[in-house]
Amino acid sequence: MANTYLNAITSLSTTNSTTIYTVPTATIAIIKTISVYNSNASNAATLTVQITDSSASATKTFDLVDVAAVTKKGFLVNGENIILDEADILKMTAETANYFDVYVSILEVS
Repeated sequence: MANTYLNAITSLSTTNSTTIYTVPTATIAIIKTISVYNSNASNAATLTVQITDSSASATKTFDLVDVAAVTKKGFLVNGENIILDEADILKMTAETANYFDVYVSILEVS
């Protein structure tokens, strides 16, 4: 088994659901950290974090959070992890476009 550490880094430029990371074929992924930064200087905004379990054809909300202007919000900050199987998807939806920068640390096991 090979272990590969990687980062998924993006900006949410739309208010549509945005795929942040999809687990590759024959791989299990361990999401180690999720951080978002609201870069808007004046306004708070709401962010929805969702996980799609492809084997169950289900998408569930992991968290729905308001993030103040010019503020970082961390998820999984107490050592918890999210385990994703092949083809599972981490998605985020921003209430307002162009506010959020997203940083996700991932360990892939294949």
